[in-house]
Amino acid sequence: MRDVVLYKRLLQQTRPHAPAILALLVVGLLSTPLALLAPVPLRVVVDCVIGSAPLPRFLQPLVPEALQRSRASILLFAAALVVLTALLMHLQGLVSNVVRTWTAERLVQGFRARLFRHVQRLSPHYHDAKGTSDAVYRIQQDTTSIQNIAIDGVIPLATSVVTLVSMFVVMMRLDWQLSLVALAVSPVIFVLARYYRARLRRRSREVKKLETEALVFRLRS
Repeated sequence: MRDVVLYKRLLQQTRPHAPAILALLVVGLLSTPLALLAPVPLRVVVDCVIGSAPLPRFLQPLVPEALQRSRASILLFAAALVVLTALLMHLQGLVSNVVRTWTAERLVQGFRARLFRHVQRLSPHYHDAKGTSDAVYRIQQDTTSIQNIAIDGVIPLATSVVTLVSMFVVMMRLDWQLSLVALAVSPVIFVLARYYRARLRRRSREVKKLETEALVFRLRS
């Protein structure tokens, strides 16, 4: 419950950048249909070129009916589909990286400025007790946590959920028994993640404490 409250307060800081984050989420969700499209050319080659099956129904409008009878034409179509899919995936990745970098830098900059103003309003007694290095570390290092949660956490989680559900639906339509066998390892991964979460959090706090002490030593030297 404490984590939920903390995450909620932290995500409230992202409201001024909500349109950019939404755009990044939409661009990230485009990776799901592109990932599902990647195996289609291989299926076309195996079923329609090596085998004798007709083109899948959703691809038939893209190929003239006369060319559908030629295996060479279908092979060229599959090759073109591979190139097109690769270009679309690279374009999606490029746009995603540009939007992500711009949004993350603006987000951290705004949060860092707000935290700096808050530190200026604190009493001299607080700074005497904590030292200037603590405030410097909070402003310089801890502010990136908003990027880790809002950009590197929530958005990949949403896209991964959509991709997982989509792949699960496709796998169930192909072979539901094999799909259940493949997904049987998921509960084990979930339990291991929950087990190591507390240990990783303790280690993270120890690392931050050491980094703060190192910053104090560097400022004094």
